[in-house]
Amino acid sequence: MKTIFKNGWYKLKRKGFWALFRADGTLVADKLLGAEVHKNGQYEIRTKDGLALYRADGTLVADKLHWCAFYANGWYEVSFGEDVNLYRADDSLVADKLKFSEVYRNGWYSLVTEEGAALYRADETLVSDKLYGCYVYRNGWYMLETEDGQALYRADETLVADKLDYCDVFSDGTYYVDKGEGGIALYNPQGVLISEQV
Repeated sequence: MKTIFKNGWYKLKRKGFWALFRADGTLVADKLLGAEVHKNGQYEIRTKDGLALYRADGTLVADKLHWCAFYANGWYEVSFGEDVNLYRADDSLVADKLKFSEVYRNGWYSLVTEEGAALYRADETLVSDKLYGCYVYRNGWYMLETEDGQALYRADETLVADKLDYCDVFSDGTYYVDKGEGGIALYNPQGVLISEQV
């Protein structure tokens, strides 16, 4: 079994183990339980000793990992069990000892620690912190959750609605808000009411 990666590197399965090769056929590592090559050229190898992440030049980024994940902008995160570290595409550390992190399509990102969640813009300025939760939707709208409930904002950072039990934005820009006892309302992207349940 052979798998070819986008940069031309490939892995072969032989006798129950994987071997990872560069595009020119030179061996990177063998007797592996798994191997993956990412768009930025970094690669991960899993052995009986655990998972390790390497830069394209073969230098070690981190080892003894539980997992690693890559985002479209080149940022990536690695997990050391209960702790997650988030890195920029240039390998510089954004934050460490996180419970969770996420990088969104517009370049904004969220960090979750024991103290709560924080949302940052792409230029790394803080939107809000000490949140119960936050999320950025595909159209750039975002939700911030505090002890008062959820608040929904447009991409230009104007408030749509707050003190909500729940809200969601669909891929076509249609959105709904759940005001608890105040009812559920569905709106088109321009904010015109489509339907309402009280």
